[in-house]
Amino acid sequence: MLHVAALTLLAVLNAPASDEQIPYDAAYRKAQEEKKPLVVLVGANWCAACRTMKSETISSMKNAGDFNEVVFTQVDKDVQPEIAQQVMQGNTLPQLVVFCEGEQGWKRYSLTGMQTKLRVKELIRKASEILPLRR
Repeated sequence: MLHVAALTLLAVLNAPASDEQIPYDAAYRKAQEEKKPLVVLVGANWCAACRTMKSETISSMKNAGDFNEVVFTQVDKDVQPEIAQQVMQGNTLPQLVVFCEGEQGWKRYSLTGMQTKLRVKELIRKASEILPLRR
């Protein structure tokens, strides 16, 4: 019995964390496969607003399930400059970008600077409205 409990504990400890970061490429593929919007937060470690947005706005939204119908990823502008350049418009950080593929092709929606939960929810809702009905 003790052996089973030890194995269970080991499995729990080795399980991926629920807010484990999905790399951009994997998130992009997952969004396409699941026909969900791709939400990308572009920031940098030195950016105070980026850190605040991640730790307060994004974290609480994840915990509340506000990202259940989207695929979320983060891109550090300094670590992945090529991806950041493709995703961003302008140089303002943070940038929250939502990509959706609808009947008319890909659409891009974005917010720049520190954002409230309400603004982020509105952006996701707006982007989700163009998606064709899922079967």
